[in-house]
Amino acid sequence: MSWSEPRVQEVETTVPLNSEVVRKAWLPDLYFHEARDVTTFMMIQNVEGVYLMPPKTFLFSLMLQTRLACPMMFAKYPFDVQTCPITVSSYKYGDKELEMEWLEPLGVSADPGVARQLPGYDFTLQYNNISTKLWCNNCTFEPASMGEARLVLARQYTLHLLTIYVPSSLFVAVSWASFFWPPDVIPGRTVLIITSLLTVVSMYAAIGQKSPETSYLKAVDVWMFMCIVLVVLTLFQYAIIITLRRRRSPGPASTTVMPQNSPDQSRKGIGTPLGQLTITRSSPESIASTASVSNHVKGQEQQEQSSSSVLWEIEIEMKVERAGQFGIPLIYLLFNIVYWSCYLA
Repeated sequence: MSWSEPRVQEVETTVPLNSEVVRKAWLPDLYFHEARDVTTFMMIQNVEGVYLMPPKTFLFSLMLQTRLACPMMFAKYPFDVQTCPITVSSYKYGDKELEMEWLEPLGVSADPGVARQLPGYDFTLQYNNISTKLWCNNCTFEPASMGEARLVLARQYTLHLLTIYVPSSLFVAVSWASFFWPPDVIPGRTVLIITSLLTVVSMYAAIGQKSPETSYLKAVDVWMFMCIVLVVLTLFQYAIIITLRRRRSPGPASTTVMPQNSPDQSRKGIGTPLGQLTITRSSPESIASTASVSNHVKGQEQQEQSSSSVLWEIEIEMKVERAGQFGIPLIYLLFNIVYWSCYLA
């Protein structure tokens, strides 16, 4: 800290002083807003120093260690960027009595080794001066002059892409491979989809144990949930196909028992083909022949309706198969466009 003191004698060179001098004169009451614990260091004496610089300026240096509170939001995890503020102001003096600014050209700096001690983060430091700000809500304190520094921690997400996003995408693509297998291969196609689904679910459970615990959805939660939904859609698509195939599968063959023609019936023309019958009067034999013709026509109509129903179900099955082959990957593509544009913007 450096400040001008008009009550001291003017000097031409820097003079080291005892640190008790400033305590008996005047010392700025700095207040760290985010501090939760502050520790000073003492060896033989307190690790601090006081200098009187030309013309009438005190320079007070003190080594201390502070633990700061940093509010963090993990909605974009693992693409999150955390900003931890360090705000310094006077506790009892307003901006009219005390105006603060960072020392130039020193400003705020960080040891180059800090970045190496933070694996998984890109560390940067920013600072600026705030001339007037109310640092206390609903209180009688005057607006204060402040100095603010920001520790910016940008998470490195390359490893997360290789361990979370790429494997989960591959397992979703493996479930799509079932689209190119014949629907008749029920065990192989079902096992492929179920295995992919269980693998993605187990990956999600393992990721949840390592990621920060929050009461809201994170970016990785949205991704894994969508991967599970896409595999489940693939399973439902195949279930629809199996249902359509079972509906049109033929049942047990029906047999029709026709009575054999007796010699008397052959002589009367009952056993002859329908096209060769000549009926001149109503008789029990003619009534039976008319009923046989009616049943034959109804049978043909039922066969035509059954054939049209089978063709319609085959067409529906083909549409469901094409919808799975092209629709589900299209949904995944649109999801990727929206996802990456939102979380990497």
